[in-house]
Amino acid sequence: MVGVVGGGSFSTLTRKNGIKVGAGSPCSVEEVCLAVGEIIGHGNIKSAARMNGAVVLFVEKVEHAQQVVEKGVSVNGLFLQVSPLTLPSTKIMLSNVPPFISDEFLIKELSRHGKVVSPVKKVLSGCKSPLLKHVVSHRRQLFMILNRKDEEMNLRFHVRVDDFDYVLFATSGQMKCFGCGQEGHIIKMCPDKAELAKPDSEKQQPVAAEQGKKTIVRRMLWRETLLMLRRENPP
Repeated sequence: MVGVVGGGSFSTLTRKNGIKVGAGSPCSVEEVCLAVGEIIGHGNIKSAARMNGAVVLFVEKVEHAQQVVEKGVSVNGLFLQVSPLTLPSTKIMLSNVPPFISDEFLIKELSRHGKVVSPVKKVLSGCKSPLLKHVVSHRRQLFMILNRKDEEMNLRFHVRVDDFDYVLFATSGQMKCFGCGQEGHIIKMCPDKAELAKPDSEKQQPVAAEQGKKTIVRRMLWRETLLMLRRENPP
């Protein structure tokens, strides 16, 4: 038999009363509700269901939702991320990340700039061969609620593994160069970097060519002047 209840106070709920808990976690709806109830009181949970791999709950007051988001939820020793339904999350793309860099390290670093609200996922390399479809790239992605919602994330951070330094990049908008700051290319392909990397001899070539042209023009003018003087003052 399926239990049903009347409308009651459910009509007063809005999206602001909703939270999403544990995206991608194996925890059941009941386990999540019990854990959330320990924070705000079990009677304040109005509805709960699994949606898109997460448990979505609606609670009595908006303040209850904010309280759970701030504290997070632990179920059977597993900490679960909690995000509100009303705040749009931002997709963060991580690049230049070797496969042996742990997701935990990335989450710790990124948490300084906002709240991580999704698991970290590795991005496939895009190989067309069926034999290589499992190969991942050195990019990962996740979703965050940024501290500065009016600004794009565009940062890099360093990590040292086995006495070797790696530079990792995190961006939220269009691909940007970490050298010149312009969109549309990465620092490896930066035109400014290519110009700086040219040997001094190559940089001086345009200058030398321009100086050569000026010298030729001066010589031609000087010859014309001599010819005019000879015509005016024949021997």
